[in-house]
Amino acid sequence: MALMRERGSNKTKGLCKLAIDKDMTIYTIDALKQGLSEELDIYNRFELNLANVEEIDSAGIQLLLALSSELMQKKKEFKLTSMSGVVAKLIKNYGISARFNTEDVA
Repeated sequence: MALMRERGSNKTKGLCKLAIDKDMTIYTIDALKQGLSEELDIYNRFELNLANVEEIDSAGIQLLLALSSELMQKKKEFKLTSMSGVVAKLIKNYGISARFNTEDVA
């Protein structure tokens, strides 16, 4: 499964820790989007681990931007907890590091 809930998720505290362990490309985005959508109304805070993402394209970046926008609109917190080198490089190349507060994420 490409999207999985990590240890530390807690409905009582409103924290959802998720990890994506597959590629974030145009071929996987629909499944990832559906999985993320199922969690949005349940939690207030989201932490997303992208450390195991080996490939990401513009569709993956669009998903992250859309997720960030939707959560901001709903006044929910969103944080990237870690990223693979390829994800960090693409986010930096797109000039959107500040959007995800990635300065302290490795």
